[in-house]
Order: sequence, then structure tokens, then C-alpha cells
Amino acid sequence: MTERHSFALDFGSADGRSFVARQYVRYPVHVGRALYTDPLDRGRCTVFLQSVSGGLFEHDTVTGRIAVAPGARAHVATPASTIVHTMRGGCATQTVDIDAADGAQLEYLPAPQILFPGSHLNTCISVTLGEEAVVLVSETFLAHDPTACAASFALMDSAIDITGLDGRLLARERMRIRGADWLGAQPGVSGAFSVQGSLWILTQTACAGLPEALRAISAEGLYAGASALPGEAGWVFRALAADAIEVGKAMAAARVAALGALQR
Repeated sequence: MTERHSFALDFGSADGRSFVARQYVRYPVHVGRALYTDPLDRGRCTVFLQSVSGGLFEHDTVTGRIAVAPGARAHVATPASTIVHTMRGGCATQTVDIDAADGAQLEYLPAPQILFPGSHLNTCISVTLGEEAVVLVSETFLAHDPTACAASFALMDSAIDITGLDGRLLARERMRIRGADWLGAQPGVSGAFSVQGSLWILTQTACAGLPEALRAISAEGLYAGASALPGEAGWVFRALAADAIEVGKAMAAARVAALGALQR
């Protein structure tokens, strides 16, 4: 049967070591080999997804599926930022369906998306959360005009849905931002900041000390905070800063805090 996705990854586990049990990939995605380099968990399987087209272009549709079996531990990321190229009225769409079985752990942590002038990006992440499963999902974006003419992207439309194995909706979030509003530095939208990062820590397992650890993350020029998600679906951590480096450091600190809290 023909796979409808741009990529599909199934992770399994045996003897404490996770692995890619099945994979499917087609243009414009390349799947790298499985790596075991996570200093926090040597049995965790790490896979990088790479764009072979040089980013997202007008009318691109990239769809993905990641399934993690009971007890498996996986880390999926991209090796570099994704450029969302200039468009002429159309849009690009990127969707990922995540299925975390009971006791599974997944980190889906792509690098930032760089929105070029006129770009319009729709993203949607759907997460099915098993009992005692843990899913970390990140999304970071920034605007960039290579001509230095202060032109803005057109629209960033981002959504994430979290459901239980019974299909019950636990939490849903939608963010829709016009480029003109973002570059306008409006209070409540972007203010003086130019980069935004979000890290969703999705689990129905109690995480003692996690809210305090997330809210303690601070640095000069960083505006960050954390909130509980509805449906007891976990937490979301957000960071705003003037550059991607500071946001990246904050997101990395939030990841370490989350994994530490979950291991207690």
C-alpha cells in the first residue's frame, strides 16, 4: 500500500534500547541513520529529518507520522533551521501526526523556522497520548528579510491538538499571526522581541517540581513563562528573545528540566 505521508517513522524497543522499526520517506524529506548520542539516555534513538529541497516553498505540502511503541524512547529533530521562502499569495503546509503508546517517550524538536517576506506557513501537529507516555514538542520561528528592507512574512498559522487513546480531546491550541503585526512590535504580540519558541511537555503523569523549574529559567534579554495545559495534558513553556541563540538556550534548559522532573 502506498504511504500517503512525506515521511513515516515507527520506533520499537528491545532490551532497553530503542530503534527504528519501520521507516518510509519521499521527497522532499531525507531520514538520517539512527544515532545513540543522547548523554541523558544512551538507549534513546535519535533521528534527524533533513529537507533536500532547501526549505518550504509555495504550495509545498509536507506530511509526517511518528509512532512510538510501548516503552520506546525516541528523539526526532532537524539538523538546521527551515527556510520558508517568499511566496506570491499561496502557502506551504506542514503536518505531523504523533502516536505515543502507553509508556512511550518522544521528543520532536525541529530547529527554528525562518519566515521570509511574503511567506505563509500553516502547521498542524496532532498528538495521541497513551497512559504514562511523554511527548515533548517544540516550535520556534523568526522573521528574516534577506534584502534588509523590513518586509514581513504574510501569515504564520500554527495548531496543536492533544488527544487521549480514547479519542477524547485533552487540549488544543491555535496561534495565527500576521507578519505585519509581528514586525510592528505590538504589545501582546511580539513587543521588542523577534524570536518566539514554544515547548509543549505533554504527559498525564504528575511531574513534581516541573512548574517551578520551568519558571526559574531566566537570562538577560529573555522573557519566558510556563502554563498548565487543560485536560491535565501537561505544560507549555514559552520564550521570547531578540535572537534565536537565547531562545534555543532557554528551550534546551526547559527540556532538561522536563526530563529531570519526569525521572523523579
